[in-house]
Amino acid sequence: MLTYYKDKARVVVFRIVIGVIMDNYIENIILKFFNDDCSSIELEELLDFILIEENYAIFKDYVNINHFATMTLNKFDKSSLINELETRIKKEKRTAKIKSYKQSLLLVAAVFICVFGLSYLADFNKIDTDSKNIILTTSSGQKVILDADEIQLKKLDGIVETKSNTLVYNKDENLETFVKNTIDVPYGKRFKLNLSDGTMVYLNSGSSFTYPVSFIDGIDREVFLSGEAFFDVSSDSLNTFKVVSTGSYVEVYGTKFNFKDYQEDNFSEVILTEGSLGVKNTISNSETFVLRPGDKAKVNYAGEGVEIKEVNTMLYTSWIDGRIIFRDENINNMITKLERIYDVIIINNNDKLNDEYINATILTETESIENVLDYLEEIYNLNYKIINNKIIIN
Repeated sequence: MLTYYKDKARVVVFRIVIGVIMDNYIENIILKFFNDDCSSIELEELLDFILIEENYAIFKDYVNINHFATMTLNKFDKSSLINELETRIKKEKRTAKIKSYKQSLLLVAAVFICVFGLSYLADFNKIDTDSKNIILTTSSGQKVILDADEIQLKKLDGIVETKSNTLVYNKDENLETFVKNTIDVPYGKRFKLNLSDGTMVYLNSGSSFTYPVSFIDGIDREVFLSGEAFFDVSSDSLNTFKVVSTGSYVEVYGTKFNFKDYQEDNFSEVILTEGSLGVKNTISNSETFVLRPGDKAKVNYAGEGVEIKEVNTMLYTSWIDGRIIFRDENINNMITKLERIYDVIIINNNDKLNDEYINATILTETESIENVLDYLEEIYNLNYKIINNKIIIN
């Protein structure tokens, strides 16, 4: 029985095994299963897969290794998993045409609680963090706290609706010059806005986003990003959509993609999930590289050109749904992401961790940093202490 894979060599062995028996297509279905995003056909394919005993063993090990922070496997067996899949298949077929949001939430709960059993760890001394707000800065310099000032927001130019941590903008046909706002999202929070052209923007923790209150016909739809965002761009062949950051530049016409550019990382990444776009290294003034769905483009601040490779896009976009997936991730890289997600400072004094690689999935909306640290403490035999919002690992 495989339990914990702590070193890179063992992770590589596991990947070779699943590369032979479980291809990327099945792995993607499993990831979609966890995200409650499977069609009835995909659920049937997953059912056919786990009906084979050898495949079921691999599936069980895969969940145990890659979803340690959210689930335990000691509360379900093969028969209960089969029953759950069959139930979900029937539900998906029955609700294929009409599927309410409430039903989706209940379905997620059923899968996570009935099949796997959510593993909520014991309470720890909670981190005492200062309250930080999402701030909207208008073109005139006025600052508004998005978390609180809903009445004030409705009086600002272009905003027609504020709800569910989302701003919705309306297009102003009479506007002749750009009026730009900036949203700053601190560590530990996320935000969403609907631009005046219908483009949806999902902002991740530690991001700053500058955009026009209303786009103007005949002028490129240009926005500026520092941090990370997922874009679902409204199609408009006459007005190109552009995203500008420190080291790269993206040009699209109607597509879905993830853009990450934290300055402390010294690189930017673009992951295309749908449509087509071009990426340019603005530091070296490279040519524009065209991506296809499934491509990841990486631009190093100190390098030239653009590195492109094919990836599983879900690993880079799952944060939108409050899920962070780590695959063969160095612990130090994981620590950096945890700092952004939970708005903490982590000091790693344990040199042995520097060469460790980990596979994990974390539900950031339901699991605390203490849950994650407790697991790391268990498998790596480390100690940690919390002082306000600072975590010291020994």
